[in-house]
Parts: sequence; structure tokens; C-alpha cells
Amino acid sequence: MNSKLQAAVDEIVDQFTVDKDFLCNATDHFLESMDSGLQHHTPKREFMPMIPTYVTAIPTGKEKGLFLAADLGGTNFRVCSINLKGDHTFTLEQAKARIPDELMKDSTAEDLFAHLAKKVKQFLEEFHQELNVSEDKLKLGFTFSFPVDQSALNRGKLIRWTKGFDLPDCVDKDVVILFQNELDKLGVKVHIAALANDTVGTLLSRAYSNNPAVTNSNTVVGAIFGTGTNGAYFEKLDKIPKLKKEQITEGTTGMVINTEWGSFDNTLKVLPKSKFDEKLDLETANVGYHLFEKRISGMFLGELLRIILIDLFDQGLIFQDLYKSRGGSLPHRLAEPWQLSSEVLSYLQIDDSTSLKMSGLILENELRLPTNEEERLVIQKITQTVSTRAARLSAIPLAAIVKRVSEQYEDDDKDFEFGCDGSVVEFYPDFQAKILEAIAIINPLKGSNKKIHLKIAKDGSGVGAALCASVAK
Repeated sequence: MNSKLQAAVDEIVDQFTVDKDFLCNATDHFLESMDSGLQHHTPKREFMPMIPTYVTAIPTGKEKGLFLAADLGGTNFRVCSINLKGDHTFTLEQAKARIPDELMKDSTAEDLFAHLAKKVKQFLEEFHQELNVSEDKLKLGFTFSFPVDQSALNRGKLIRWTKGFDLPDCVDKDVVILFQNELDKLGVKVHIAALANDTVGTLLSRAYSNNPAVTNSNTVVGAIFGTGTNGAYFEKLDKIPKLKKEQITEGTTGMVINTEWGSFDNTLKVLPKSKFDEKLDLETANVGYHLFEKRISGMFLGELLRIILIDLFDQGLIFQDLYKSRGGSLPHRLAEPWQLSSEVLSYLQIDDSTSLKMSGLILENELRLPTNEEERLVIQKITQTVSTRAARLSAIPLAAIVKRVSEQYEDDDKDFEFGCDGSVVEFYPDFQAKILEAIAIINPLKGSNKKIHLKIAKDGSGVGAALCASVAK
């Protein structure tokens, strides 16, 4: 690498380095943001929303019975039945179908939910005909991945549509009531017992599967590190001052909190802020929000790398011969935003082929981008730098929550574990190991012999939603 290019790359690496002092300060700030969010009813940019979920119990693994889950996460609708065996295991049946385009906009809430109810009825007819003779209603957990104002375990009004949906008559309506009305019209023996969040589902799913007698661990966090990021944990009731007494059933000792930690430090009091982060933020629809998520999530890692590469090109340091050979242009997949996926980065990250020839093939195939060896070295170095920062930042909320909940387990000698889901944490090379390394640096359990483990929790939106229904009173 020539000296000028090496100096530019070293400067980028330095900007993206996350050291011990930063990690510890950011963890303290995260704890402060949690407190602010738990006190204030109205969310503000300055702190995380910290949304009460009205899930007041964590599964023990001994839960039994057949429960349904319905998941409207975007353009697909999935129906599952989960048979909890009471021994930390379950069996699952499922069916998935795409939502017709004509029901996503220029239609009505009634038409959409009638369609969903019909799919539930068809699922039961295919997989559970024996229920036709039963008088009991099956409990269903409904994962509805759109912004809602939740007021009870099975009550929540739609705030706004996202992901291509636009049905104005549904806004400010309770989506559970809309769905239940259509199920009742069809005579489907199903009761929507819980409105679920995928992060909460991940926590409950892993807690059910985890057998502390075998793992010697308590599940304390459910986390998503995929296209986006979020986390949930169980909080003691006296630490949630914004909850009103009439919202809490007698005997409740705590509640699962959906942190919405993608919004951590939107004011950039502690988060790193390079010119590359600023440029990426300006390309998004929600400028100035979810700034933590924009530094660590799969949706943004590829774009961050692309922005850095374009900056180095603008400085005349890379892709100069290519630019000339093309008559004054770069391949459009490099020149245009959002064309580079984090999956591509995962291959570039670990390439150890001679002269990084494998990276060369990948860049040709994915971006139509010819490269020389020096450029491939630069690309790999920056890829590793961007992903390492993302993993280290991902440790902050996990370490903070361990610090916060440790007193709940003072009389328990078991370790702590995180249930995690999402493509980045599951598949990106070394991402899990780097999270755990950063947590060890923060050392949230200083003075304790307890260890911290990270486990992949599968299918939180299905099994977790069913478990939300199972804990409903």
C-alpha cells in the first residue's frame, strides 16, 4: 500500500476505534438513558422509549399446551402453532403467504384483517382439524411489527404504517380488536391473548428453551442484531415509575421492557461521529434518529463501507485507473447508495486467499467492480474496521442491562446469558466473539465469579409470540 493511501486508511481505522474508556462511558450513559425512558411517558430524542410490554412473567420451560402465533412483519403473513412440551422443547407447524399488493394500500383495515383471519382459519383446517369439536378457544400471540401504542398485553393502537403499507382507516385503531372481530365473524375459535414484539419474543423463546439446571445460566436479555437492532429485558416494577397503578394487575412484581435501543444517544453525546456516519444518516428517511442502529446494523454496514470507499476515490487514492478506463465513471453499484449488502462484507472479512483473489471475484460479481490487490487490501481492512466497531458498540446495551439486573440475581450463583437473533449476530464472522470481548473489557460483573454467554434464540417472532400468549392471565 503506498504511503499516502496507508495514511488515509490508518486515519479511518483510528476514527473507528472503540477503546476501553469509550465503552465504559457509553455503558454508563446507556444506563442513564434507560432511567430517563422508564420515567417519561412521552418519548424524546434524548433517551430511549423503554416501552412497557405488559408481559409480566418469563417462561420457566415448564409451560405446556398448544398456542398459536400470527406474524405480520411486512409483506408476508405467517401463522404457526407451537406445542409446548413442558420440558424446554416444542414442536412447530407453520404456513406463510405473501400479502396481496392491493391489500397493502388503497384498501381498508377491514379487508386486510379479514384476509389475515381467513389465513388463520385455513391453517387450523389444514393442521388442527381436531379443534373443530372443541369448545375452548386457542390463545394466539400476534407479532405486529409496526409502531403501536400498547396499553395492555393484548391492546395496541397503530401509530403509523411502515414497510409499504398505507391503510389510513387503520391508524389510531386497536389492531387486536380489528383482527379479533374478523376471526369472530368467521367463527374461528381463537382468542388473541397477546400483542407481541419480536425482541420480547426472542427473550421469551430463549428463556423457554434454556434449562438453567443444564446451562447454569439465567436468560436476562433478548436481542436482535440483524437488519436492525433492539433488545428487551425484565425490569422490577419499582424501577418503572411511568407505569400507572391502574395499568398493573395485583401481584405483579415486574415487566418485560422493550428498550428500542436503536434510538440510544440520538443526540450523539457519546456515540462516535465520523463524517462517514453523518453522510450515511443524511441518506436515510429518519435523519437524526436511530443513530445507534445506523452504526451497528446489517442494513447500514455495507453502505458505510461504500461511503468510505467513495471518499478514498474522491481523494484520488483508489479506483483511479478503473475510472479512466470507463471513460470517467464508476460502476453504478458502487456509485449508488444501498447497493452493497452486509452479506458481501462477511465474505470480504475473512478472505485469506492469495492476493485476496476471492474478494476480487466477489466484488466483480456483486458490484461489477474490478480491483487490484492494493484496493482489495484496503477494502478488507476497512470492512474489518467497520464490523469491529459495530460488534464493540453492540456490547454496550448488553453490558448495561447485565449491570442493571444483576441485583435481581444476588442470591443466585448462575451465569447470565443473552438470547440473540438476527443474521448479523448469527452469521457474520467473529461478531459474537467481538461482542463478548468488548463486554469483558466493560466488565459489568466486576467482583463476581459469574460468566456471560451469548446464545442464538431461534424464531422469536413465532415461538416467542406463542409464549406471550401462554403467560397471559
